[in-house]
Amino acid sequence: MNIMKITSPFLIATAVAALVTGCDNSSRTTSSSMDTNSTTTEIHDTATNAWQKTKETTTNAWDKTKAATAEAWSDVKESLGSAKDYTYDKKDKFVADAQADVAALNKKIDSMSDRADASLREKRDALDKKLSEVKNATQDTWNDVTTSFKNSYDDLKASIKKSWYGTNTNSATGSMN
Repeated sequence: MNIMKITSPFLIATAVAALVTGCDNSSRTTSSSMDTNSTTTEIHDTATNAWQKTKETTTNAWDKTKAATAEAWSDVKESLGSAKDYTYDKKDKFVADAQADVAALNKKIDSMSDRADASLREKRDALDKKLSEVKNATQDTWNDVTTSFKNSYDDLKASIKKSWYGTNTNSATGSMN
């Protein structure tokens, strides 16, 4: 009987502990559910913020790419205008402007060496020859030589742009002059 007296309080204590633990467990489950909901909301908010930042960064990167592309061509200014604007008495001015424009095209070709193919280099060599012809032009050959140079210059510039942009010369920022 002694065992019964000791066992009864033990059983009662165990039952109370189980009951208390069970109640505590249910409150933990409710608390755990709230924690899960809170965590899910935090994850959703974090993902939404990350998506917004990614979208913003992508938009900014595209804007910077367009600006950089426009800026990349800013050094290739066409100071020659129409070859007809230069008469033989303006030969020195034409030659100086032509040399500056050719130097800008050469710089562009050098900067895009990975896309500059043999065709571009051949056209550049042909333009250099045309520039030599302009330098050595006489009053009688002036109009033909400057027109030929200008056509060669325009052809090389268009080819560089085509290589720069791929096959679409009007991409990114539109037609570049």
